Amino acid sequence: MQERTEKSEAPIGDDQLAVFNQTFASFNNTIKQLNDSYATLQTRYQRLSDELTATNERLLQSLTQNVETRNFLQNVLESLTSGVITIDLNGRINAVNKAGCEILRVSANQIIGEDYRSVFGNSLSNKQSLTELLKGASPYRLIEKQVKVTDGESVPISVSASCIRDAENRIVGALEVFVDLTEFKRMEDEIARVKGLAALGEVAAVVAHEVRNPLSGIAGFAALLKRELGEDHPNINYVEKITNGVNKLNKSVTSLLEYARDIRHEPQMVDLNSLLTETVDFFRVDLNARGSRSEIALALPEAPCTCKVDRENLSGAVINLLKNADESMPAGGRIDVSLTIHDLGIVIAIADQGAGVPATMKEKIFTPFFTTRDGGTGLGLALVRKVIDAHGGVIVVSNNPPRGSIFTIELPSR
Repeated sequence: MQERTEKSEAPIGDDQLAVFNQTFASFNNTIKQLNDSYATLQTRYQRLSDELTATNERLLQSLTQNVETRNFLQNVLESLTSGVITIDLNGRINAVNKAGCEILRVSANQIIGEDYRSVFGNSLSNKQSLTELLKGASPYRLIEKQVKVTDGESVPISVSASCIRDAENRIVGALEVFVDLTEFKRMEDEIARVKGLAALGEVAAVVAHEVRNPLSGIAGFAALLKRELGEDHPNINYVEKITNGVNKLNKSVTSLLEYARDIRHEPQMVDLNSLLTETVDFFRVDLNARGSRSEIALALPEAPCTCKVDRENLSGAVINLLKNADESMPAGGRIDVSLTIHDLGIVIAIADQGAGVPATMKEKIFTPFFTTRDGGTGLGLALVRKVIDAHGGVIVVSNNPPRGSIFTIELPSR
């Protein structure tokens, strides 16, 4: 029988116990340091997180303010009645406001990105151009230009321009502010016309005194001479020519006095349907009496159309236009008279099938003494315009394809 022996373990010494305690204490100290470092790191992380949150909030607030400021400035730009256009350093348009598009008769998409000169074309001089400003030319202010718009029409504008600089005073582009002078030019022409009328009134007074009285004497002596010579005299035709000349001069003087005299304007509420019907019927009788081959077509709205006008003056103006239409068609033709009602006013249109009005005459046709017809005084259309002006209206003439012209009277609906 084999005897099993057990080996007993040796007891831990004091030295080993001391090393173990020292090692355990060192481990605890390391754990404590790690915990302290973690707490410090967590505190720092929380502080950085708070700072980042605050920074993000400030950045977001700044971005919001920038967006609001940009939107405000954009709204201001779009609300201006003056046109504003800007270009970059390459001379290409990078911004244009609503008023600018309206003046140039274009949309923003049509010109943004386009070369500045392609929009303004040959209306620019060498020193009065945004592209020249980028090359060192001096800014300009309140100069006049003619710019061609998309429909071929030239629009007068007043422009001011300068360079665009950044915070470091570097040129980053150029801008131009422009105003449509069309209405201003029209007012200038109207003022000149009114001054001309005032001068014409003075001339008319002189003419009435210095011309009409001698004309009456000439007419009297011509009548005596005709009676002396008798109807069978071979030179009686000379007397008739004298009489006809006197009558023509007297007619011109009478028309001049009528034009120079202030219109007696007494507006009242009138049914324009009724007024035009009566006027056209009256003129039809005149056409038949003269043997004219012209005919009139009248188009009226179904609803009553009332307007505050001087019935006699407006009817006379329409008759003048009807006479003008008939005389433009020696072989006869159709005269269309129409009345329409719009939101902004009332429109009376009189169209003929004559030769039309050349573009060069459209501005002159309402000028006193301007006539293209033999025997005309050139005051008929001038009187028409004077009547329409007294009503606060506008009269324009345009061609009526395929042939003829159309006179359009626009009256305020009041």
